[in-house]
Amino acid sequence: MKRWFVGLLLLAVPLLLVATTVVPMGVEALTRASSHVVEARATGSTSQWNSEHTFIFTYTRFEVTRTLKGQTSNTIMVRQIGGTVERITQKVAGVRHWSPGEEAVLFLQPSPAADGTLVVTGLMQGNFLMRGTRAGHTYVSNGMPEAFEYQAAAGDVTSYRGNTMRLEELESRIQKAVEK
Repeated sequence: MKRWFVGLLLLAVPLLLVATTVVPMGVEALTRASSHVVEARATGSTSQWNSEHTFIFTYTRFEVTRTLKGQTSNTIMVRQIGGTVERITQKVAGVRHWSPGEEAVLFLQPSPAADGTLVVTGLMQGNFLMRGTRAGHTYVSNGMPEAFEYQAAAGDVTSYRGNTMRLEELESRIQKAVEK
């Protein structure tokens, strides 16, 4: 019995070390916690080491196509942990990097680096990637593999599925939250 438990524990530890767990935030909470909410298109990214050479950060430039909360310029820079520099990759579960041309609704706040960049609110929760059009409606999703959510009421940790909804519904919920 002891060997079985130790074996199970040894299998589980690597999973726990790479997992990211969040407390789920609804659209309204994301809106309140964000200084900016924008619809934007990624135009390019660069990655670099921090000054201590301990973490890689990726900086993605976005062209803002619509501002839903706050005031921004036509282009913004979003900073995220992780990326690749000189054949070394740092990956963080729950961080989705963008490719040029991808469009998203981003819930943002000033970066703690105080360098003029912005960070996504709630990790992947504030990154609603535009997923395509069906029946004349554009759909967005902030779902992300490799991440988990903690449901406080039940005390459970489950796979983070995020939210998938029509862009119009997301925009309406943001607008209502901003007006409160």
